Amino acid sequence: MIDDIPELRGIPELRGPVPVPTPELLAEEEAVRRVCQLYALAIDTRNGEMLRSAFSPDALVSGTLGESAVADYLPMLEAGVAAYAATQHNITNQYAVVDSDRASCWSYCVALHFEAPGNGHDDLAMGVQYRDELERVDGGWRIARRITVPQWVRGPLPREA
Repeated sequence: MIDDIPELRGIPELRGPVPVPTPELLAEEEAVRRVCQLYALAIDTRNGEMLRSAFSPDALVSGTLGESAVADYLPMLEAGVAAYAATQHNITNQYAVVDSDRASCWSYCVALHFEAPGNGHDDLAMGVQYRDELERVDGGWRIARRITVPQWVRGPLPREA
């Protein structure tokens, strides 16, 4: 069960009533959320340098392509999205908790993968949760561990050859 896997239990610090955050905490939480938004922008613009900057060099990623070190995972991811004419990763709800130099952030995403018109392939739409553990590095935040949890899929996954 999901409750037996610590990374999938959720962010236990998120409970009501929600206290009024300090301006400093708001700034930290926003910076954490922006890392996931940076990831989405990098994927959709096919900017590999930007994409790598969102992750710590020794980060681990578990996603639709399996689980591996970020240095091995990102090239597979880039090759996968390159097959599409366009992608659009829409980050919706985000929940961030900051604890000193560590943070957790869950981001919901609707990821649209568009085929070139008339190529005979169907488009792909996916709803996922990015469950990120982040660390403060050089005065900013980077993803140290990412688990992508699929919520729903419409279209071919994996992509048809």
